[in-house]
Amino acid sequence: MAISNRARIPSSRARVRHPESPSPSADAAPPRAVWDDRAVNLFDAGAIVLLVVAVVLGYRSGALPQIGGLLGAVGGGAVAILALPLAEGILNGFDPAPRAIGVVVWLLLAVGLGEAAGSAIGRAAAIQLGRGILGNVDRVAGAFVGVGQAILIIWLAGGLLAAGPLPRLSQQALSSVSVRAIARILPPPTQIAVGLGRLLDASGLPDVFVGLEPVPAAPVDRPTDPRAQAIARTAERSTVKVSAQTCGAISSGTGFVVARDYVVTNAHVVAGGRIVRVTIAGAAHDASTVLFDPELDVALLWVPNLGATPLDFAGQDPGRGETGAAIGFPGGGAMAVIPAAVTGRYDAQGLDIYGQQHVVRTILELRASIQRGDSGGPLVLVDGTIGGVVFAESRSEEDVGYALAPTPVVRRVDPAIGSRSVVSTGACIR
Repeated sequence: MAISNRARIPSSRARVRHPESPSPSADAAPPRAVWDDRAVNLFDAGAIVLLVVAVVLGYRSGALPQIGGLLGAVGGGAVAILALPLAEGILNGFDPAPRAIGVVVWLLLAVGLGEAAGSAIGRAAAIQLGRGILGNVDRVAGAFVGVGQAILIIWLAGGLLAAGPLPRLSQQALSSVSVRAIARILPPPTQIAVGLGRLLDASGLPDVFVGLEPVPAAPVDRPTDPRAQAIARTAERSTVKVSAQTCGAISSGTGFVVARDYVVTNAHVVAGGRIVRVTIAGAAHDASTVLFDPELDVALLWVPNLGATPLDFAGQDPGRGETGAAIGFPGGGAMAVIPAAVTGRYDAQGLDIYGQQHVVRTILELRASIQRGDSGGPLVLVDGTIGGVVFAESRSEEDVGYALAPTPVVRRVDPAIGSRSVVSTGACIR
Protein backbone atom coordinates (compact mmCIF):
# COMPACT_ATOMS: atom_id res chain seq x y z
CA MET A 1 0.00 0.00 0.00
CA ALA A 2 1.64 3.22 -1.14
CA ILE A 3 2.08 6.19 1.16
CA SER A 4 0.80 9.47 -0.18
CA ASN A 5 3.06 12.55 -0.32
CA ARG A 6 5.87 11.04 1.72
CA ALA A 7 8.78 8.62 1.56
CA ARG A 8 8.12 4.92 2.13
CA ILE A 9 8.78 3.83 5.70
CA PRO A 10 11.29 0.96 5.93
CA SER A 11 9.70 -2.49 6.25
CA SER A 12 11.32 -2.92 9.68
CA ARG A 13 9.07 -0.24 11.13
CA ALA A 14 5.35 0.04 11.66
CA ARG A 15 3.92 2.19 8.90
CA VAL A 16 2.31 5.47 9.93
CA ARG A 17 0.68 7.92 7.55
CA HIS A 18 0.72 11.47 8.88
CA PRO A 19 -1.91 13.99 7.81
CA GLU A 20 -0.76 16.94 5.72
CA SER A 21 -2.14 19.32 8.33
CA PRO A 22 -3.05 18.52 11.92
CA SER A 23 -6.66 18.63 12.96
CA PRO A 24 -7.86 19.61 16.40
CA SER A 25 -8.49 16.85 18.95
CA ALA A 26 -10.69 18.60 21.46
CA ASP A 27 -12.45 15.34 22.07
CA ALA A 28 -9.53 13.90 24.05
CA ALA A 29 -11.45 14.40 27.26
CA PRO A 30 -11.77 11.98 30.15
CA PRO A 31 -14.88 9.81 30.47
CA ARG A 32 -18.11 11.39 31.52
CA ALA A 33 -18.81 11.76 35.21
CA VAL A 34 -20.31 8.82 37.01
CA TRP A 35 -23.61 10.61 37.53
CA ASP A 36 -26.23 10.23 34.82
CA ASP A 37 -29.29 12.44 34.58
CA ARG A 38 -31.50 9.80 33.00
CA ALA A 39 -34.91 9.13 34.53
CA VAL A 40 -35.38 6.64 37.33
CA ASN A 41 -35.39 3.13 35.86
CA LEU A 42 -36.61 -0.30 37.01
CA PHE A 43 -33.51 -0.89 39.11
CA ASP A 44 -34.19 2.38 40.96
CA ALA A 45 -37.84 1.42 41.49
CA GLY A 46 -36.71 -1.85 43.04
CA ALA A 47 -34.22 0.04 45.21
CA ILE A 48 -36.95 2.36 46.53
CA VAL A 49 -39.19 -0.59 47.41
CA LEU A 50 -36.25 -2.28 49.12
CA LEU A 51 -35.53 0.82 51.23
CA VAL A 52 -39.16 1.14 52.38
CA VAL A 53 -39.38 -2.54 53.26
CA ALA A 54 -36.01 -2.32 55.04
CA VAL A 55 -37.21 0.52 57.29
CA VAL A 56 -40.45 -1.27 58.25
CA LEU A 57 -38.88 -4.65 58.84
CA GLY A 58 -35.86 -3.09 60.51
CA TYR A 59 -38.05 -1.36 63.10
CA ARG A 60 -40.11 -4.48 63.77
CA SER A 61 -37.12 -6.81 64.17
CA GLY A 62 -34.74 -4.45 65.98
CA ALA A 63 -31.02 -3.86 65.55
CA LEU A 64 -29.52 -6.95 67.19
CA PRO A 65 -31.18 -9.54 64.93
CA GLN A 66 -30.22 -7.48 61.88
CA ILE A 67 -26.62 -7.04 62.96
CA GLY A 68 -26.42 -10.76 63.62
CA GLY A 69 -28.03 -11.45 60.26
CA LEU A 70 -25.69 -9.02 58.50
CA LEU A 71 -22.62 -10.66 59.99
CA GLY A 72 -23.99 -14.07 59.04
CA ALA A 73 -24.78 -12.93 55.49
CA VAL A 74 -21.29 -11.48 55.07
CA GLY A 75 -19.81 -14.73 56.29
CA GLY A 76 -21.99 -16.80 53.99
CA GLY A 77 -21.25 -14.56 51.03
CA ALA A 78 -17.52 -14.71 51.69
CA VAL A 79 -17.61 -18.51 51.78
CA ALA A 80 -19.62 -18.56 48.54
CA ILE A 81 -17.24 -16.22 46.72
CA LEU A 82 -14.17 -18.12 47.89
CA ALA A 83 -15.74 -21.37 46.71
CA LEU A 84 -16.76 -20.11 43.25
CA PRO A 85 -13.31 -20.39 41.61
CA LEU A 86 -13.31 -24.10 42.48
CA ALA A 87 -16.31 -24.52 40.18
CA GLU A 88 -15.02 -22.28 37.39
CA GLY A 89 -14.25 -25.20 35.08
CA ILE A 90 -17.82 -26.48 35.42
CA LEU A 91 -19.40 -23.03 35.06
CA ASN A 92 -17.51 -22.24 31.85
CA GLY A 93 -19.21 -25.22 30.22
CA PHE A 94 -22.57 -23.42 30.32
CA ASP A 95 -23.96 -20.55 28.25
CA PRO A 96 -23.90 -17.06 29.87
CA ALA A 97 -27.57 -17.02 30.96
CA PRO A 98 -27.66 -20.35 32.87
CA ARG A 99 -24.17 -19.67 34.22
CA ALA A 100 -25.32 -16.33 35.62
CA ILE A 101 -28.45 -17.90 37.12
CA GLY A 102 -26.41 -20.66 38.75
CA VAL A 103 -23.93 -18.24 40.31
CA VAL A 104 -26.68 -15.95 41.61
CA VAL A 105 -28.65 -18.87 43.10
CA TRP A 106 -25.51 -20.16 44.85
CA LEU A 107 -24.74 -16.71 46.26
CA LEU A 108 -28.31 -16.17 47.44
CA LEU A 109 -28.40 -19.60 49.07
CA ALA A 110 -25.12 -19.06 50.93
CA VAL A 111 -26.03 -15.53 52.00
CA GLY A 112 -29.52 -16.64 53.05
CA LEU A 113 -28.26 -19.48 55.22
CA GLY A 114 -25.68 -17.24 56.85
CA GLU A 115 -28.24 -14.51 57.45
CA ALA A 116 -30.71 -16.96 59.00
CA ALA A 117 -28.13 -18.32 61.41
CA GLY A 118 -26.92 -14.85 62.42
CA SER A 119 -30.46 -13.52 62.85
CA ALA A 120 -31.39 -16.39 65.15
CA ILE A 121 -28.48 -15.56 67.41
CA GLY A 122 -29.32 -11.83 67.36
CA ARG A 123 -33.00 -12.49 68.04
CA ALA A 124 -32.16 -14.52 71.12
CA ALA A 125 -30.09 -11.60 72.41
CA ALA A 126 -32.89 -9.08 71.64
CA ILE A 127 -35.42 -11.04 73.70
CA GLN A 128 -33.31 -10.41 76.75
CA LEU A 129 -33.79 -6.62 76.28
CA GLY A 130 -37.56 -6.84 76.84
CA ARG A 131 -40.03 -4.05 75.85
CA GLY A 132 -38.64 -1.27 78.00
CA ILE A 133 -36.36 1.61 77.01
CA LEU A 134 -33.61 -0.69 75.76
CA GLY A 135 -36.13 -2.55 73.60
CA ASN A 136 -37.42 0.71 72.05
CA VAL A 137 -33.87 1.92 71.36
CA ASP A 138 -33.13 -1.41 69.70
CA ARG A 139 -36.18 -1.07 67.41
CA VAL A 140 -35.40 2.53 66.36
CA ALA A 141 -31.81 1.58 65.71
CA GLY A 142 -33.15 -1.35 63.71
CA ALA A 143 -34.77 1.01 61.19
CA PHE A 144 -31.40 2.69 60.53
CA VAL A 145 -29.61 -0.64 60.33
CA GLY A 146 -32.23 -1.77 57.82
CA VAL A 147 -31.51 1.24 55.61
CA GLY A 148 -27.79 0.52 55.81
CA GLN A 149 -28.33 -3.08 54.78
CA ALA A 150 -30.51 -2.01 51.87
CA ILE A 151 -27.83 0.40 50.65
CA LEU A 152 -25.21 -2.36 50.81
CA ILE A 153 -27.49 -4.69 48.85
CA ILE A 154 -28.03 -2.03 46.16
CA TRP A 155 -24.26 -1.37 46.07
CA LEU A 156 -23.34 -5.03 45.66
CA ALA A 157 -26.20 -5.87 43.28
CA GLY A 158 -25.40 -2.88 41.09
CA GLY A 159 -21.74 -3.85 40.87
CA LEU A 160 -22.55 -7.47 40.05
CA LEU A 161 -25.09 -6.63 37.36
CA ALA A 162 -22.84 -3.96 35.84
CA ALA A 163 -20.01 -6.50 35.48
CA GLY A 164 -22.26 -9.28 34.22
CA PRO A 165 -22.63 -10.60 30.66
CA LEU A 166 -26.31 -9.66 30.16
CA PRO A 167 -26.42 -6.25 28.41
CA ARG A 168 -29.99 -5.32 29.37
CA LEU A 169 -29.45 -5.92 33.09
CA SER A 170 -26.02 -4.30 32.92
CA GLN A 171 -27.51 -1.22 31.28
CA GLN A 172 -30.15 -0.95 34.01
CA ALA A 173 -27.47 -0.99 36.72
CA LEU A 174 -25.11 1.40 34.94
CA SER A 175 -27.84 3.97 34.26
CA SER A 176 -29.39 3.67 37.73
CA VAL A 177 -29.63 6.92 39.68
CA SER A 178 -29.38 5.02 42.97
CA VAL A 179 -26.25 3.08 41.98
CA ARG A 180 -24.51 6.22 40.78
CA ALA A 181 -25.52 8.18 43.88
CA ILE A 182 -24.08 5.44 46.12
CA ALA A 183 -20.95 5.36 43.95
CA ARG A 184 -20.32 8.97 44.97
CA ILE A 185 -20.05 7.86 48.59
CA LEU A 186 -18.79 4.28 48.42
CA PRO A 187 -16.11 3.01 46.06
CA PRO A 188 -17.37 0.62 43.39
CA PRO A 189 -17.24 -3.01 44.59
CA THR A 190 -14.53 -3.51 41.99
CA GLN A 191 -12.82 -6.68 43.09
CA ILE A 192 -16.08 -8.49 43.86
CA ALA A 193 -17.74 -7.31 40.65
CA VAL A 194 -14.70 -8.09 38.50
CA GLY A 195 -14.20 -11.51 40.06
CA LEU A 196 -17.84 -12.49 39.71
CA GLY A 197 -18.04 -10.87 36.29
CA ARG A 198 -15.21 -13.06 35.04
CA LEU A 199 -16.99 -16.15 36.30
CA LEU A 200 -20.25 -15.05 34.69
CA ASP A 201 -18.66 -13.98 31.41
CA ALA A 202 -16.47 -16.53 29.63
CA SER A 203 -15.65 -14.20 26.72
CA GLY A 204 -12.08 -13.57 27.88
CA LEU A 205 -12.39 -9.90 26.93
CA PRO A 206 -10.39 -7.48 29.09
CA ASP A 207 -11.94 -5.22 31.71
CA VAL A 208 -11.89 -1.86 29.95
CA PHE A 209 -12.92 0.07 33.06
CA VAL A 210 -12.40 -0.25 36.79
CA GLY A 211 -15.75 0.15 38.49
CA LEU A 212 -18.79 1.41 36.62
CA GLU A 213 -18.57 1.75 32.86
CA PRO A 214 -18.99 5.40 31.81
CA VAL A 215 -22.25 6.39 30.17
CA PRO A 216 -21.58 6.24 26.41
CA ALA A 217 -21.29 9.50 24.54
CA ALA A 218 -24.11 10.69 22.34
CA PRO A 219 -24.14 8.63 19.13
CA VAL A 220 -22.93 9.94 15.79
CA ASP A 221 -23.93 8.79 12.34
CA ARG A 222 -22.22 5.69 11.01
CA PRO A 223 -21.55 5.03 7.34
CA THR A 224 -24.06 2.95 5.45
CA ASP A 225 -23.24 -0.70 4.82
CA PRO A 226 -22.19 -0.08 1.18
CA ARG A 227 -20.02 2.85 2.27
CA ALA A 228 -18.40 0.75 5.01
CA GLN A 229 -17.71 -2.02 2.50
CA ALA A 230 -15.98 0.50 0.24
CA ILE A 231 -13.87 1.86 3.11
CA ALA A 232 -12.81 -1.61 4.20
CA ARG A 233 -11.99 -2.92 0.73
CA THR A 234 -8.38 -1.73 0.79
CA ALA A 235 -7.70 -3.49 4.10
CA GLU A 236 -9.60 -6.76 3.68
CA ARG A 237 -6.74 -8.55 1.92
CA SER A 238 -4.39 -7.61 4.78
CA THR A 239 -6.75 -8.69 7.59
CA VAL A 240 -6.29 -12.20 8.99
CA LYS A 241 -8.07 -14.61 11.29
CA VAL A 242 -5.95 -15.48 14.35
CA SER A 243 -6.41 -18.72 16.28
CA ALA A 244 -4.51 -20.07 19.27
CA GLN A 245 -4.59 -23.44 20.99
CA THR A 246 -4.79 -22.54 24.67
CA CYS A 247 -5.59 -24.58 27.77
CA GLY A 248 -7.99 -27.13 26.32
CA ALA A 249 -9.70 -24.59 24.06
CA ILE A 250 -9.31 -22.65 20.82
CA SER A 251 -9.16 -18.86 21.07
CA SER A 252 -10.15 -16.98 17.93
CA GLY A 253 -9.72 -13.36 16.95
CA THR A 254 -8.57 -11.02 14.22
CA GLY A 255 -5.31 -9.37 13.21
CA PHE A 256 -3.87 -7.23 10.45
CA VAL A 257 -0.53 -6.83 8.69
CA VAL A 258 1.53 -3.83 9.83
CA ALA A 259 4.89 -4.69 8.24
CA ARG A 260 6.15 -7.39 5.93
CA ASP A 261 5.34 -10.75 7.62
CA TYR A 262 4.22 -9.07 10.89
CA VAL A 263 0.67 -9.07 12.24
CA VAL A 264 -0.84 -7.08 15.13
CA THR A 265 -3.60 -8.60 17.26
CA ASN A 266 -4.80 -8.47 20.87
CA ALA A 267 -2.82 -10.15 23.64
CA HIS A 268 -5.99 -11.76 25.01
CA VAL A 269 -6.47 -13.57 21.69
CA VAL A 270 -3.16 -15.47 21.96
CA ALA A 271 -2.77 -15.58 25.76
CA GLY A 272 -1.49 -18.99 26.81
CA GLY A 273 -1.36 -20.10 23.17
CA ARG A 274 0.96 -23.03 22.54
CA ILE A 275 0.24 -23.05 18.80
CA VAL A 276 -0.75 -19.82 17.04
CA ARG A 277 -1.91 -19.66 13.41
CA VAL A 278 -3.15 -16.95 11.10
CA THR A 279 -5.46 -17.62 8.17
CA ILE A 280 -5.60 -15.41 5.11
CA ALA A 281 -7.35 -16.10 1.82
CA GLY A 282 -8.16 -19.59 3.08
CA ALA A 283 -4.52 -20.51 3.76
CA ALA A 284 -3.29 -21.16 7.32
CA HIS A 285 0.21 -20.08 8.40
CA ASP A 286 2.10 -20.87 11.59
CA ALA A 287 2.91 -17.74 13.60
CA SER A 288 5.42 -16.91 16.33
CA THR A 289 4.66 -14.34 19.02
CA VAL A 290 7.48 -11.78 19.24
CA LEU A 291 5.66 -9.23 21.44
CA PHE A 292 3.10 -9.91 24.18
CA ASP A 293 1.82 -6.99 26.27
CA PRO A 294 -1.01 -8.04 28.63
CA GLU A 295 -1.41 -4.50 29.97
CA LEU A 296 -2.02 -2.63 26.71
CA ASP A 297 -3.55 -5.84 25.28
CA VAL A 298 -1.37 -5.98 22.18
CA ALA A 299 0.59 -8.81 20.58
CA LEU A 300 2.83 -8.90 17.50
CA LEU A 301 3.11 -12.08 15.44
CA TRP A 302 5.87 -13.01 13.00
CA VAL A 303 4.44 -14.99 10.09
CA PRO A 304 7.17 -16.02 7.60
CA ASN A 305 6.25 -15.67 3.92
CA LEU A 306 2.82 -14.25 4.65
CA GLY A 307 3.03 -12.04 1.58
CA ALA A 308 0.22 -9.60 2.45
CA THR A 309 0.52 -5.86 1.94
CA PRO A 310 1.17 -3.89 5.16
CA LEU A 311 -1.41 -1.34 6.25
CA ASP A 312 -0.59 2.19 7.41
CA PHE A 313 -1.48 3.46 10.88
CA ALA A 314 -3.08 6.90 11.05
CA GLY A 315 -0.63 9.66 11.95
CA GLN A 316 -2.83 10.84 14.81
CA ASP A 317 -5.66 9.43 16.89
CA PRO A 318 -9.07 9.89 15.25
CA GLY A 319 -11.54 12.26 16.87
CA ARG A 320 -15.26 12.27 17.54
CA GLY A 321 -17.33 12.06 14.40
CA GLU A 322 -14.75 10.29 12.24
CA THR A 323 -16.25 7.34 10.43
CA GLY A 324 -14.86 4.11 9.14
CA ALA A 325 -15.26 0.35 9.21
CA ALA A 326 -14.09 -2.35 11.59
CA ILE A 327 -13.11 -5.71 10.11
CA GLY A 328 -13.34 -8.93 12.08
CA PHE A 329 -14.31 -12.57 12.22
CA PRO A 330 -17.25 -12.60 14.67
CA GLY A 331 -17.58 -15.92 16.44
CA GLY A 332 -14.56 -17.22 14.55
CA GLY A 333 -16.66 -17.38 11.38
CA ALA A 334 -16.48 -15.53 8.09
CA MET A 335 -15.00 -12.06 7.67
CA ALA A 336 -17.44 -9.26 8.44
CA VAL A 337 -17.32 -5.51 7.82
CA ILE A 338 -18.85 -3.43 10.61
CA PRO A 339 -19.87 0.22 10.05
CA ALA A 340 -18.26 2.31 12.78
CA ALA A 341 -17.98 5.88 14.01
CA VAL A 342 -15.81 7.37 16.75
CA THR A 343 -17.89 8.89 19.56
CA GLY A 344 -15.05 9.69 21.96
CA ARG A 345 -11.40 9.29 22.86
CA TYR A 346 -10.07 9.22 26.43
CA ASP A 347 -7.74 7.55 28.91
CA ALA A 348 -9.54 4.67 30.61
CA GLN A 349 -8.52 3.15 33.93
CA GLY A 350 -8.99 -0.59 33.55
CA LEU A 351 -7.36 -3.93 34.30
CA ASP A 352 -4.88 -6.03 32.36
CA ILE A 353 -6.12 -9.08 30.46
CA TYR A 354 -5.81 -11.20 33.60
CA GLY A 355 -7.82 -8.78 35.75
CA GLN A 356 -4.91 -8.31 38.17
CA GLN A 357 -3.02 -5.08 37.45
CA HIS A 358 -4.54 -1.63 37.12
CA VAL A 359 -3.66 -0.05 33.79
CA VAL A 360 -4.46 3.13 31.86
CA ARG A 361 -5.19 2.80 28.14
CA THR A 362 -5.94 5.48 25.57
CA ILE A 363 -9.07 4.15 23.93
CA LEU A 364 -11.62 5.09 21.31
CA GLU A 365 -15.31 4.69 22.04
CA LEU A 366 -17.04 3.43 18.92
CA ARG A 367 -20.59 3.25 17.74
CA ALA A 368 -20.23 -0.22 16.27
CA SER A 369 -21.64 -3.69 16.87
CA ILE A 370 -18.49 -5.45 18.11
CA GLN A 371 -18.68 -9.17 18.87
CA ARG A 372 -16.41 -11.94 20.10
CA GLY A 373 -13.94 -12.78 17.36
CA ASP A 374 -13.56 -9.16 16.25
CA SER A 375 -10.81 -8.56 18.84
CA GLY A 376 -7.54 -7.45 17.25
CA GLY A 377 -9.19 -6.27 14.06
CA PRO A 378 -8.46 -2.94 12.36
CA LEU A 379 -10.60 0.17 12.52
CA VAL A 380 -10.18 1.41 8.94
CA LEU A 381 -10.69 5.14 8.41
CA VAL A 382 -12.03 6.81 5.28
CA ASP A 383 -8.51 7.45 3.94
CA GLY A 384 -7.58 3.78 4.30
CA THR A 385 -5.35 4.20 7.35
CA ILE A 386 -5.79 2.23 10.57
CA GLY A 387 -7.37 4.38 13.26
CA GLY A 388 -7.39 1.82 16.06
CA VAL A 389 -7.25 -1.82 17.16
CA VAL A 390 -10.64 -3.23 18.19
CA PHE A 391 -10.36 -4.94 21.58
CA ALA A 392 -13.63 -4.95 23.55
CA GLU A 393 -17.37 -4.49 23.50
CA SER A 394 -19.50 -2.56 25.96
CA ARG A 395 -21.09 -4.54 28.79
CA SER A 396 -24.08 -2.22 28.90
CA GLU A 397 -24.75 -1.06 25.34
CA GLU A 398 -25.18 -3.55 22.50
CA ASP A 399 -24.12 -0.99 19.89
CA VAL A 400 -20.95 0.31 21.58
CA GLY A 401 -17.41 -1.04 21.27
CA TYR A 402 -13.89 0.04 22.11
CA ALA A 403 -10.61 0.23 20.21
CA LEU A 404 -7.06 0.96 21.30
CA ALA A 405 -5.90 4.32 19.94
CA PRO A 406 -3.18 3.92 17.27
CA THR A 407 -0.49 6.11 18.86
CA PRO A 408 0.30 3.89 21.90
CA VAL A 409 0.01 0.77 19.74
CA VAL A 410 2.61 2.03 17.27
CA ARG A 411 4.86 3.12 20.13
CA ARG A 412 4.71 -0.36 21.66
CA VAL A 413 4.84 -2.46 18.50
CA ASP A 414 7.43 -0.54 16.48
CA PRO A 415 10.56 -1.69 18.39
CA ALA A 416 9.56 -5.36 18.00
CA ILE A 417 9.15 -5.32 14.23
CA GLY A 418 12.06 -7.21 12.71
CA SER A 419 12.45 -9.45 15.75
CA ARG A 420 12.25 -13.23 15.36
CA SER A 421 12.78 -14.03 19.03
CA VAL A 422 9.77 -15.91 20.37
CA VAL A 423 8.37 -14.60 23.67
CA SER A 424 6.03 -16.20 26.20
CA THR A 425 2.31 -15.67 25.71
CA GLY A 426 1.72 -15.82 29.46
CA ALA A 427 -0.95 -17.81 31.22
CA CYS A 428 -4.28 -18.85 29.76
CA ILE A 429 -7.13 -16.49 30.51
CA ARG A 430 -9.48 -19.46 30.97
